Amino acid sequence: MTTAPVRGERAARAALSHFRRPESVAAELARLGPVELWAKLLRDDPAGRLRGYEPERELVAAERTADFVIPGDAAWPTALDALAEARPLGVWTRGRGDLAALSARAVAVTGRRAPSRSGVRAAQDTGRSLTEAGHTVASALSYGIDTAAQYAAAAPTLAVMPCGLDICHPYNQAALLDRVTTNGGIAVSVYRPGTPTSRLTLSTTARLLAALSRALVLIEPSDDVATVPLEAAREARHLRRPVHVLTTTDPSTNIRHTSRTGRLLKSVRAHRTIKLSDIVTALA
Repeated sequence: MTTAPVRGERAARAALSHFRRPESVAAELARLGPVELWAKLLRDDPAGRLRGYEPERELVAAERTADFVIPGDAAWPTALDALAEARPLGVWTRGRGDLAALSARAVAVTGRRAPSRSGVRAAQDTGRSLTEAGHTVASALSYGIDTAAQYAAAAPTLAVMPCGLDICHPYNQAALLDRVTTNGGIAVSVYRPGTPTSRLTLSTTARLLAALSRALVLIEPSDDVATVPLEAAREARHLRRPVHVLTTTDPSTNIRHTSRTGRLLKSVRAHRTIKLSDIVTALA
């Protein structure tokens, strides 16, 4: 079986994104363009890994579940251009919201999956206050802080997912994902429908969350630095986006400066505060 030729940039980008990381093809993409680059990959495929893949048909099938947005589209979020060579070849979206408009005012709100009661209240207050101030709450829909902020938001939100948009991660958050996509918000992923969650997709999603947001608010971050919230904090610092840490009243969640998390927050120059109003003012 031979692979069908690609007739359009969108199908070529979707095919490239399925088989290659953007930074691995950035130089050739700039030189050749997506259609010719895909053709080159087919010619240089002695193992036959790409044999049988039909980009146009695969795109049509995938877009029954989610739309594939590429640079140049009106819905393309220009904030992703800051990723330079790591800029996605395209992103998959699902929902009624305008990705470009929502991401232009997005603030990521994330933190511990098992927060204290004061942490939950802080996340709820943050989600409510940010949306009332005209911002979009963004998160990866994890349990705990992410969930509390999403449900409290008084306006459409943004869900950044580590899997294809025909499924949900965590699985039990399907109702929240549906709430986002049917109430004026939008879900976004760099992974085509059918892609399961993995350690790699979670790490990539942390980068995407940071890039789509103009700032990051951490509430009771975990002691494990290999989590989406703290990986997003590192990426936000790399992109020169501010990182705020909202300290809660539960002493058990205080971050020691000598801990791995404390050292990471110091390295990303996180702004610590006990007042949510300080964060809202800083983002004005």
